[in-house]
Amino acid sequence: MSKIYELFGYRLDAWGAEARANCKKAWCPFMDAECDGGGNRYLSAIDLKTHPKLAKKFPGKRLVQSGVCSLRVRDGEQPWIVCPRRLLSLRENSSRLNYQNHVKQQLSKHMDLPQGNNYRAWAEVKMKVGTTTDDEQDKFFDYTFDYVIAGSKKLALSDVSKMIGRSEKATQKIAEQNGFTLAKRGDLWIENFPSDPVVIVEIMTSSTSGGDKNKRTQIGMAFEDAVLNPANHNGPGINYRQVWARMVSQLIVKSQVGIA
Repeated sequence: MSKIYELFGYRLDAWGAEARANCKKAWCPFMDAECDGGGNRYLSAIDLKTHPKLAKKFPGKRLVQSGVCSLRVRDGEQPWIVCPRRLLSLRENSSRLNYQNHVKQQLSKHMDLPQGNNYRAWAEVKMKVGTTTDDEQDKFFDYTFDYVIAGSKKLALSDVSKMIGRSEKATQKIAEQNGFTLAKRGDLWIENFPSDPVVIVEIMTSSTSGGDKNKRTQIGMAFEDAVLNPANHNGPGINYRQVWARMVSQLIVKSQVGIA
């Protein structure tokens, strides 16, 4: 029977004081922030007002996300990662980045980025691409890329202002708000403006099956049981077919949007 393998970044079969303390905060050690449901599981948030026993495990919280990182479908088999934060996080301050070193090494092989340079990463970058059809109907592709990685170069603030169609004052404010480095050399320059190479990174993790309410294998129920009694709970299965279907469709569509 499927079981939750990792909860809020910690293995349930090695649950200890550190894991319990982390669980109280509903903390994601990969994002170095409170668990957000993993990007695709926002509907799995649990209202603690209707779960008094569970509420005792999360003092001071009203809502808690079902912080399931991975599942083990059968004893002895490799676990399935079901949360994109668990698979890869490009945040600098994550306390468990060593868990993801292998993924990063594989990623670097495919990105073909020159070594020794500095790169910046942006998470959940929205791209809205519009076009007009032959019958003059407006069509939009509105997608979010998991990460965009880019190099950097020095660029005059005046040039950036023209590029984004804003005044220099507004452009300076945007740059300061977003942590860019500005330097005065006669005119104002942005020292680390994004430039080639630009790499789009998409993260695909396994989808869970809907689960059985009577067997308490729905994700929220499995999470509740695992928190209250880690050794005695059942988990949802893996929706293998949807994993492949989503992977292929997103590869095609997001590649087209990325090229555009």
